[in-house]
Amino acid sequence: MTTTRPARPSRFLLALMATLAMVLAGVALPSTAQAAGRDGVCNDGEFCYYYNSNQEGSVSDFTGSIGDYGATQPSCYEFRGAGAGKGICVKNNAASVFNRSTKPVTVYYNSDYQGTSQTIPAGGRANLIAALKNNNASHSFSLNNQQAAFSYFVGAGYTKVQAAGIVGNLMQESGSSIDPRASQPGGAGRGIAQWSVGGRWDRNANDNAVWYAGQQGQSVWSLNLQLKFITYELNTFSGYGKSTLKAATTIDAAVRAFESKFEICGDCRHATRVRYAQQVYNAYA
Repeated sequence: MTTTRPARPSRFLLALMATLAMVLAGVALPSTAQAAGRDGVCNDGEFCYYYNSNQEGSVSDFTGSIGDYGATQPSCYEFRGAGAGKGICVKNNAASVFNRSTKPVTVYYNSDYQGTSQTIPAGGRANLIAALKNNNASHSFSLNNQQAAFSYFVGAGYTKVQAAGIVGNLMQESGSSIDPRASQPGGAGRGIAQWSVGGRWDRNANDNAVWYAGQQGQSVWSLNLQLKFITYELNTFSGYGKSTLKAATTIDAAVRAFESKFEICGDCRHATRVRYAQQVYNAYA
């Protein structure tokens, strides 16, 4: 009598049985996200510093906010990827960034999210501005565009009261989420400040968002670009009220300075702008 040998399990079945055995034994399997964390590769969901400009050199990747990178080995956060700078502490040594997270990330000159700052929108690549190149000490993942805008203007030299006044105005103009893609229904307003098509959005000489985006090499619909354009307008054209805004010491005064001279709105709904600004100040100051 011929004995028929049982069929051998397939490799797939063997692997499945081994995995099931590990799970039943209580052995935790590493997730893909865990495996990718702090590995010197800029993965989806991460904010990454590069040692050199233009996203070159060694990479240091992060999945959350860091208030102090540390300054010496072996306790500092270092560049881990291959290339120039590998093993060097990140603090005061980064030249460019790639934000592969879904949130804006702000880089700061000082530890604990203080000092001059630069906000990089979700998906954005950037060389650090001159004040931050090799002078980066902390970074924060913004909860939302309100916080990103508030942090940006504080970093640009405005007081927290003045920054809140600006952001309260932007919330009234483009919605409480501060949407850089906001478009006025049936009207000319565009972006977070609702610059007008045919004017400051795309037409005024040396003072329109589309032209400025071209100068900066960024999308006009980028939150970071529009925040920078507001700063450009305030710094370049005295009629937009920077001096009045910088003199403001109350929420009400800051809101009024921005709405009357920068937004130049008709029915401004001042009380609503003040309420928004106070919410921002309470949340982030």
